[in-house]
Amino acid sequence: MAQVPVDKEPFHKVVLENEYFRLIDGRVPALDTTWMHIHAANSVVVFLSKTKFGIQNAGEKPVVTEVSPGDVVYRAYGDNPVNHKVWDQSRSLFHFWVVELVKQHLGGDTCSALSLAHAKLQWREKLVIAYQLEIDKGEPIYLPKSNCAYLLINISGVTSVDLKNSKRSLQSDDFLFVPPQSEIEIYTGHKETAECVLLELK
Repeated sequence: MAQVPVDKEPFHKVVLENEYFRLIDGRVPALDTTWMHIHAANSVVVFLSKTKFGIQNAGEKPVVTEVSPGDVVYRAYGDNPVNHKVWDQSRSLFHFWVVELVKQHLGGDTCSALSLAHAKLQWREKLVIAYQLEIDKGEPIYLPKSNCAYLLINISGVTSVDLKNSKRSLQSDDFLFVPPQSEIEIYTGHKETAECVLLELK
């Protein structure tokens, strides 16, 4: 199969696009393989399933790796575009989000890294900072107003979010975009702890 842009590959579907990012839902069925496809935007990949999978860039040897829900990596595809295929070596769906970063320059946006007890910094890049959030029952997380936007991705448990006098309930694999200058409260009303990935978008 000839190479195609990632959004034309059948197992990748664009689900949201705004001034900060283009969000692509990746779902590779068990023991199946994508077409050869091109990534050309700097991206964050958030894994939502426990999967053993293979990946092979054009002209290179394949690499097989394992991921778990909540693993999050940065890929500089915008600086170094890749043409590759991916296959699921597990007997269940391989599910992930690709967050393509749309902004190329910071402009006047400035925001500081979060300093919260339940927010664990994973890594920081020029346009995005990644955190792991753990929300315990009765211990909500409050995000202060910021010049940055956020993308909240629920990994496990049920997470409730209060945003601008509205409430959202996020199940596993759900997401919520939070515009700049928003105050939000994230909490869980269930006995189990909820886990999320939070991307701070500059």
